Amino acid sequence: MNKSRVTEFGGAVLAGGASKRMGFNKALVEINGEPLISKVAKTLNRAGVMNLKIVGGDSKTFTLLGHECLADEHPDEGPLGGIITALNHFNNIGKKHVLVVACDLPNISEDLIRKMIEHSLKEPKSIVIPLVDGHLQWMHVLWPTSVLPTLLRSFSNGVRAPWKASKGLPILRIEGINPHVLFDVDRPEDLTNIL
Repeated sequence: MNKSRVTEFGGAVLAGGASKRMGFNKALVEINGEPLISKVAKTLNRAGVMNLKIVGGDSKTFTLLGHECLADEHPDEGPLGGIITALNHFNNIGKKHVLVVACDLPNISEDLIRKMIEHSLKEPKSIVIPLVDGHLQWMHVLWPTSVLPTLLRSFSNGVRAPWKASKGLPILRIEGINPHVLFDVDRPEDLTNIL
């Protein structure tokens, strides 16, 4: 991969959820002695996404862990608000693409991130998204910042689901993904499966 081209990319980890099903802040769950949020962020860095922000959540704690944070411009409005926050920030500093992932992906894959970046470089106007077991994985998406006006328009009309806000936009699906890679930790029993 052309390292100079990767500078076009920003990265965001969404951490503003309430973790209701978990019962405590899942971003801070330790996996092998490391907070989950740090594990996710380091994987993005290793895959070449160096300009990275944590969006929403416990920014004081995340900052103490060494992460740069962005306040969610639309708190308590679901993941689309966090996605818009990330795209707006990176668009303002000249990034053309933003990889946005959830904070609860303990098996997140450097290989998949690199594959998404490569696909995005080939089709820069497309939303790049993994397809697993017939379902698009809307919490692990590489967004072109050019889609921001469409997302904002949908958001202002009350849409809160990323897939609904993206209707009519070009989508590039990545197939053949091991479901294990995008397993998310939502409940205490999910933690048991990981540990």
